[in-house]
Amino acid sequence: MPESFRSFNKRVKAELPLVSDEEKEFEKEAKEIQAVLDRRNARRQKLLWSSIPLLVRNWKLFRKFPRLYNIPIDFVHFGDFFRSIPFWEPQNHNVPLGGLVAAWKMEDCQLSCPHCQSKAFLVPQHEHNIYSFGYHSFLDSPSNNDSPDNYYAYCEKCGKIIDCDDYSGKTSHKQSKFESVMHQWNMRANPEVPALQFEHALQLLILCETCGEESDEFRPEVPRKMKKKSSYEEFGF
Repeated sequence: MPESFRSFNKRVKAELPLVSDEEKEFEKEAKEIQAVLDRRNARRQKLLWSSIPLLVRNWKLFRKFPRLYNIPIDFVHFGDFFRSIPFWEPQNHNVPLGGLVAAWKMEDCQLSCPHCQSKAFLVPQHEHNIYSFGYHSFLDSPSNNDSPDNYYAYCEKCGKIIDCDDYSGKTSHKQSKFESVMHQWNMRANPEVPALQFEHALQLLILCETCGEESDEFRPEVPRKMKKKSSYEEFGF
């Protein structure tokens, strides 16, 4: 039975605990739920980085189908990266997957892995949420909540995560290019088109490469007012 204000006031006057058993239980559940969400986001973030080569190979599908392009990357905390993203949710720093893929496919935004000399992709990452990132061996998050934004590189062959400081500061122009490309392509995003779920989209892309056919799930029923602008091909890129 819920506690009444009269009972609550009596507890205050008697200097008894101000938090009820129900409140403690709800607080405990909230922490458990958040822990599950954190583990889920960490797993999805790791999956994103390891799927970069797959995404880049299928860039043409991202250009062609807004349902792929518009997938929100809301499980990675980008810090202050891409603050000026138009049309999206800058308050949460969420970005459409298509903008990231557009930058990853650019040779000007790619690096060479110092371990195996294979292709490596720039990855923007806020330090506070880095606990799910391979470079730190998926250990606990640093205690400093005000850690700065930084770039890393993901090697498509050996899967290593390289701190850009290991490149002796020679990546600043590539980082600037990365942000410029993302900003340009995020202007093409249209959040009104319902996006596919991230993990499901990855599975569809794998199937597309296996069978050589485009999935029907890439083609949603487009609202009437948008039928004249249902593809990114109109931008002439």
